[in-house]
Amino acid sequence: MAIAVAAMMLPAFYACNSDKIANENLYTFTDQMIGQYLNDSSNFSEFSRLLDTTKVIGLLKSYGTYTCFAPTNQAMHDFYKLRGKKSLADFPSDSLKIIAYDHIINGTAISYAQFVNGRLPSLSMSDRYISISYSGAGTFVDNTAMIVTKDIELHNGVMHVINQVLNPTHDGIVEALSKMPKYSLFYNALIETKLADSLLLIRDDSYHSADFEHLVKVPLEQNSWYYEIVPPARKYGYTILVEKNETMNSNGITDMQSLKRYAAQIYDEVYPEDAGITDVTDRRNSLNRFVAYHLINKQLSRNRFIDLYDTQHMLKTQDMYEYIETMCPNTLIEVKKDRLLNKTNIFNYIRETGQSITLNLDTIENDATNGVFHEIDGMLVYSKAVENELSTKRLRFDAASFFPELTNNDFRGSRLAQNTVPDLYNSPSLNVLLPRGYIDRIQSSEQTVVGYLPGYHKFQDYEGDEIFLSAASGSLYDFTITLPPIPAGTYEVRFGYLTNGKRGVAQLYFDGIPAGVPLNLNNSATVASIGYEKPGTVASDPNGYENDKMMRNRGYMKGPACYRVVTPGWSDGDNARYSPVILRKILGTYVFKEAGHHTLTVKGLSGGEFMLDYLEFVPTSVLESEDIY
Repeated sequence: MAIAVAAMMLPAFYACNSDKIANENLYTFTDQMIGQYLNDSSNFSEFSRLLDTTKVIGLLKSYGTYTCFAPTNQAMHDFYKLRGKKSLADFPSDSLKIIAYDHIINGTAISYAQFVNGRLPSLSMSDRYISISYSGAGTFVDNTAMIVTKDIELHNGVMHVINQVLNPTHDGIVEALSKMPKYSLFYNALIETKLADSLLLIRDDSYHSADFEHLVKVPLEQNSWYYEIVPPARKYGYTILVEKNETMNSNGITDMQSLKRYAAQIYDEVYPEDAGITDVTDRRNSLNRFVAYHLINKQLSRNRFIDLYDTQHMLKTQDMYEYIETMCPNTLIEVKKDRLLNKTNIFNYIRETGQSITLNLDTIENDATNGVFHEIDGMLVYSKAVENELSTKRLRFDAASFFPELTNNDFRGSRLAQNTVPDLYNSPSLNVLLPRGYIDRIQSSEQTVVGYLPGYHKFQDYEGDEIFLSAASGSLYDFTITLPPIPAGTYEVRFGYLTNGKRGVAQLYFDGIPAGVPLNLNNSATVASIGYEKPGTVASDPNGYENDKMMRNRGYMKGPACYRVVTPGWSDGDNARYSPVILRKILGTYVFKEAGHHTLTVKGLSGGEFMLDYLEFVPTSVLESEDIY
């Protein structure tokens, strides 16, 4: 039985060419499990034998939800030949289960319409990412296996047929980089600075999800509008942005000495007090800073830099920005998504000169067991120009960006489809309950319950998500967040949040100092003490600018006009500026004498919830010219 696929508008990072796929329709065999379908089809006898041998076939014959990328018999025979084998019997038994697991995603059925250009948000059963790419020749899985039949719908999931066996690397990120001679100059510097030792962790073996299952009060099986989980694991991850040797050569770098000279030219200007440090393993040394600025303690596929956060909440007329902390102490990389140019992943754009760095899209995502590395098209440095750029503009941080754990464990950006594809809007909202100590940068009391909501179409949140906190019954929440580094300067600091009648009252502290009087998070912006007026409702102030001034005098601002609620109901408005439940609280003006980290502490003063959407750091020099977005 075949049913037509409903046409839908998808954002650019969903765009794909399915013309080369043999079957254009969804095929449904809802009376069969994936395992039975594979057993019954002669086209998959070799893959079925692999699943039988490893006893994985039983999983695919059981109830659950799976995505299976099934290689044809020819693909399996080609794989045997590639590995110097004649049949499955020639493989070590322990490797066969890994091969089987490489092709299965447990827990979700990902249809072709949900594919993204890059890594899929869910891991395979071998704990590896599966990536999707598109070309004129067709749609590819892990860059080499072409999808020849898509969307075979079965009772316990969906299957896609591929013409090659998936064979992801099982090297760590440092070893994977070492096998790419065209990056040898950077690799040698990574080893000489000993920064390679910072890229070795894979998972926290002391974390056991079973210890925290008692936190879950609303499981998926309850069929509520939302459900709760605890993280199944606590994984680490890394990203390396790397220049190929040819790029370095064009900048006068041919060996380690010339690379050291280049790094000194850049970093001795930014950090003149450290110019005399020659030990390359010292974190203040110029070569060490050069290498470290290319390293990120988050596993960022191409779409995880910014695209996966571009839900339907975000207005598609406004550029997006993300700020990523690097392993070079107290530094950030800016990532821009330019709507007018339809370009994404623009790093460190300098407004004065138009210079920037981008990913080399002619190269593949270089995968590893604990990270990914990307080739870039120019020399990535934290120069004076970059420092000046970052210290003279508004820096808005989505709260989830503070915490690498949310990226490395596949939570941040995991709900893009549910907040972009209308047919998936009715999927229940997810609340990830984060056990105490799971997030390194959150210190909380035993009574504080920390959660992360990756996104829901009825939430009016920046990038769709929020950090959500509450306290055990009869208790008050109390927590401190360590924030990303901010360049030296004088800043107005703002706290972005959504009000409702369940929030309660809290005292906020910035760097340990009370940020004004306690904040009542229950209060809508329309209360007299805030004085919000919806733009367009007052004839003498059609744009709301005079009302903006009045609100600022009271320590508040309207929400930014760059995001909205996808499905109005709990809140409304064309964008957050038009919604009286969206507010920015001005915490104060602060002088940062040097670049560094800061803290936000929140102490509950009454029962209720607390949510954190985003923080803004705005140089006082740009307040007069700041836009409404």
